[in-house]
Parts: sequence; C-alpha cells; structure tokens
Amino acid sequence: MYRFGHVGFHHGPGPLAWVVLALFLAALVVGAVTLFRLWRHPPAWPARPVPAAGPPPAPMDPALMELRVRYARGDLTWEEYAQRATNLGFPPAPPVPPPAAPPA
Repeated sequence: MYRFGHVGFHHGPGPLAWVVLALFLAALVVGAVTLFRLWRHPPAWPARPVPAAGPPPAPMDPALMELRVRYARGDLTWEEYAQRATNLGFPPAPPVPPPAAPPA
C-alpha cells in the first residue's frame, strides 16, 4: 500500500515552479508600484492640440464680404469691384484670365 509522504511518488514543487512563482510575485509588485505612482502623479496630457505656428487669421471685413457677394452674383463688374475694394483699403487680387482656347 501507499503511505502518506511516500518517498518515490511525489517530492513537491520543483525549482522551476519556485522561479515562476517569484517572477509572478515580482510582476504583481511592479504593477502595483506603477499604478500607485500614476495615481499620485498623473501625466500632464495637453488640454488640446497645439495650434499651427503663426498668427490667427484676421477677421473678414463685413463690407468686403458684401462686396464679394455682389461681385459673385454678377451685380458688379470686375472694374467696379476693384475700385470699391480699393476704396475700402483692400487691394483686390488680379482677375484670373479665362483659359486659352485649344488650337484648332
């Protein structure tokens, strides 16, 4: 019959089991310390994305916006638009020439 503690049957956990247990406990301790440090000193995340370099765009003049709308509707010719924009202090951009006709 087999008696309790029989020498040839089972000797307990081997050295590899103790190494695995030690590594597991070390991982638990490292995780607990990391969580504690993050809790005590949270990282400083930026509140919002950093804007691109350069000054913010200037607000558009309402009179110039109305002038552009009237030109876009066709109420004004280019010459009238350019003269009124210059009177408002905004030099107009040169008109875009129409595309050249393809050679026949």
